[in-house]
Amino acid sequence: MASGLTIGVFFLVRSLVRGYKRNHRERHALRPGNPANFATRLKMAFENDNAFGWGTDEELVFQTIELIPSISMMRKVERAYRDLYGSNLSADLKSELSSEEFAIVQQIINSKT
Repeated sequence: MASGLTIGVFFLVRSLVRGYKRNHRERHALRPGNPANFATRLKMAFENDNAFGWGTDEELVFQTIELIPSISMMRKVERAYRDLYGSNLSADLKSELSSEEFAIVQQIINSKT
């Protein structure tokens, strides 16, 4: 019984911490240049509602990735994306883009210093 209570407390605390992180990121998502802002832009590009109602806005993905100034900021964007949306940015990029487009994004990211 004690182990069940411990597990329950663990999941409660983990949920509270994740909620705090998500709320903190959301508050800062409107600030230009903030990692949460870039993460939100990328998520919006993935959920693009174009004329047909589906699809990723690849051009917006490329523009957003190019605007990220450095590799350290890219890591912060990846963390913000994980905190906000609960998924891995790299995995989402890979699933949303064609293999050629994903390779281009990787080249852009790897060219950052």
